[in-house]
Amino acid sequence: MQNLAPIIIFTYNRPQHTRRMLQALENAELAKDSEVFIFSDGAKNAAAIDAVNRVRAIIREPWNFKHITIIERDRNIGLAQNVISGVTDIISRYGKAIVLEDDLIISKVGLRYFNDALDIYESDDKVMEISGYMYPVKDADKLPESFFFRVATSWGWATWERAWKLFNPNIDQLTAGFTSEKIKRFSIDNSENFWKQVKEI
Repeated sequence: MQNLAPIIIFTYNRPQHTRRMLQALENAELAKDSEVFIFSDGAKNAAAIDAVNRVRAIIREPWNFKHITIIERDRNIGLAQNVISGVTDIISRYGKAIVLEDDLIISKVGLRYFNDALDIYESDDKVMEISGYMYPVKDADKLPESFFFRVATSWGWATWERAWKLFNPNIDQLTAGFTSEKIKRFSIDNSENFWKQVKEI
């Protein structure tokens, strides 16, 4: 049997989104053979407590996965820290992972797509992430079902420990040597506003 990647899910205070996401995931091929890790962030304030508790009740329901491990943060650490620490923890143990957030709806073949791609490109250093989302582009129907693109997305993705080890959240360090040509390339030949987003962080 294929060595399936663990699925990491991040939740906060959206019970309806969380239930819809888990229902779609449960119906996906390979779901019942996959290990799932759910990181539930703590409430920011008193107003968020009820919604966080409702999310935590939903993730404790008997979902049909191989095994579910729930990590409940005792305080609010924020999405970025929750994702970074959660992915680092799981990927260091399993060597790869599929990452989902609570507002995503995975397709029935989504897990197969991620796992197959993780196997195929495991040793290809040019491939750093498998993305489950594609930007709306002109003539998308003319593109193949999967292809290489030099943009990472956070709306459903998968990666390996070899790639995650290169992750650096320090924007100043990452962009210190950027020339105008690198900025143009980073912004997909100035067709996207990625550089503006970086400067606003």
